Amino acid sequence: MAQQSTNNVNFFNSFAGRIISHLIAVLLTLGVVWLFQNRPAIDSKTISITPDPINLERYNKEQPITYNPNRIEVEKKLAIEQFRKNDIQAGKRAVESLLNRGAFIEAKEALNVALKRVRNNSVIDPDLIFLQGRLAWELTQDENRNYTVDEALFYWEKAVEKRSDSILYQNAIGFAYYTKGDLQKAYYSWLKVLELSGEVIPETDILRKISTEMQPTTEVVKKEALNAYAGVGLVMMKSAQTSGANEKRERWLRALQYRTKVMEEAAIEYHIPQLRQNWLWSREALRDWEFLMRTDRNILQKTNL
Repeated sequence: MAQQSTNNVNFFNSFAGRIISHLIAVLLTLGVVWLFQNRPAIDSKTISITPDPINLERYNKEQPITYNPNRIEVEKKLAIEQFRKNDIQAGKRAVESLLNRGAFIEAKEALNVALKRVRNNSVIDPDLIFLQGRLAWELTQDENRNYTVDEALFYWEKAVEKRSDSILYQNAIGFAYYTKGDLQKAYYSWLKVLELSGEVIPETDILRKISTEMQPTTEVVKKEALNAYAGVGLVMMKSAQTSGANEKRERWLRALQYRTKVMEEAAIEYHIPQLRQNWLWSREALRDWEFLMRTDRNILQKTNL
């Protein structure tokens, strides 16, 4: 054993041994440098402020698990029958069910029947106009090139002209403007949702009193309010990217505050797999929300944005 140790020492003292020792040292140094350069971004002195703009496919809407053609055909016939009987409310519920099932062609057929009858009476229920917008929106999200966000927005703004106090209409308009990149209009639409919901309006801390007449149920109002809070958080995050140095951190922190509020009240519903089933959330909104969800408050406070 002593002889072997002596041989090892003699080898490393030889010319070849010294060369190998230097190579090992160089490799170790390169390894340390590589690990430092490729360490997780969370240890960096800066934080990325732009979500990935390319890979939106992973945020495509999930198709309904149970797609039953027979059931869909029955619902389409039911919707058309109700519209022909002038039972607009029952017809609308059937169309919404078709949209929820991803049966866009059948929903369009039923809506066309309703709109044809309504035009003859020259009285159009704003919900029918809204459903036209939702159909265009869903087909756009389904990557149908014959429809655009602008078309959905056109119908939704016509609907809100007839019913300006609709929380759902205002929320949809907010998501449409956000998807188009118009942060200011999205922001004011979502503020309107919070005002109509009786929430404390961000940045003002004013509680607006509203009439409860013709308002949705408490559960629906809360759901729409949380969508609006999430939307305001997204606007804060996106607007921080183009803000000055003094404003940037403040907007980031406000974005995190809104995110925290939403997750404290409905954590399960606002994870990406669940939001992919929410027809209001576009791929762009999903991508940005996931980015906001990954942002660590403590790291943000320590970094130079």
